[in-house]
Amino acid sequence: MRARLAATCLLGALSLGCDEAPATPDVGLSAGPWIDDALTPAERIHWPGVDHAGGRVVSLVNGFANDAPSSYWFFGLAGRETDDVFLTCREGDDACPLTRDGRIAWDRVVGKPLLARVPGDPRYSPWWQLWTVRVGSAYEPDSIRTIGQLFRAVGLGTARVDAEVLEDGRAALVHLPLVLRGTELEGNGGAMPDGTGRKLAIDRLEGWRQGLLVAFFDFSRSEGVFGASADGEARPRMPFANIYTFYRVCDGGAADASICSVSVATAESHRLLSERGLGQDITGDGDLDDTNTVLGALPGAQVDVAEPPYSPLWAVSQVEIPRASPLRFVDDTRDQARSDVTSAADIRAAVARGDLSAPAPVMFPAGSDTPLFFNCPAPVPAP
Repeated sequence: MRARLAATCLLGALSLGCDEAPATPDVGLSAGPWIDDALTPAERIHWPGVDHAGGRVVSLVNGFANDAPSSYWFFGLAGRETDDVFLTCREGDDACPLTRDGRIAWDRVVGKPLLARVPGDPRYSPWWQLWTVRVGSAYEPDSIRTIGQLFRAVGLGTARVDAEVLEDGRAALVHLPLVLRGTELEGNGGAMPDGTGRKLAIDRLEGWRQGLLVAFFDFSRSEGVFGASADGEARPRMPFANIYTFYRVCDGGAADASICSVSVATAESHRLLSERGLGQDITGDGDLDDTNTVLGALPGAQVDVAEPPYSPLWAVSQVEIPRASPLRFVDDTRDQARSDVTSAADIRAAVARGDLSAPAPVMFPAGSDTPLFFNCPAPVPAP
């Protein structure tokens, strides 16, 4: 399902500099040294997740997709540019680094991956262009732990670096968001929101950055490999899908009384239909994880051909709910499994009837021409 493109000039091909230095399945926590131990409190802020009494957690937020309840893990803001990850494989092992269905073949990879950057570094990205380091039978796993060591091995002829590309010639991209040691995915391996079974559990693994260990989640297990977007420039860019957020227009009226009575610091004329955004349990289920947010696609088959295929990188669009709209949402049904709008097709139909405003792309910062993107991978059912 893929081809390989030899990197004839490694230094010219990579955007790098030489540097030296449970509920969530993992491969067993290595002793160290860990990058976490070198981070200041200010640097930890750049890493995904929220600290709780039981540890650091990436939140699972509820929404809808393809006419059913859905959910997604919220990793925060993300751009479209990619970074570089290096997986080591033996010469002649064509089953490494990817399986035929586009998952990383960790049982074939030799040692831990080498990662170019970490959260907080300029140009860090959770989307990684995949490079394969080919080594001989004498190579000891994890002998190469820095980019500088890799360059030297290439110069000595003991390693070769190839860029993984798909059969259509696009660069192969994988989704490996880095996290602090021990970070959990909320609800990982738990029940799917639409009742179709249990979620596929996402593995937490380890890699090297400047000779230090760093943890990451391998979403190739649920999403597979992505082909780079056709509009890439100096570097491959991650393709994106659409995510739709809803705002009630609060200009009075009994239908708006609950959500519009919430006091907020800004946007007094609108209320984001999100429990986290409002700081209020609008469904009464004891958490702040419910929204009427709609994902345009889910991993797997493309259900709505009017929408881009699934990507964990979401371009955010805002949809306004006029006060006079007859549509019901989670703030007035009080039930996360119920809403009159549960798919992108529902949005298009409601806009055509005049019951919703047309989706408007959200820019960040406001007033700029830069779209707002989120990193929000959706879970998939376990086999």
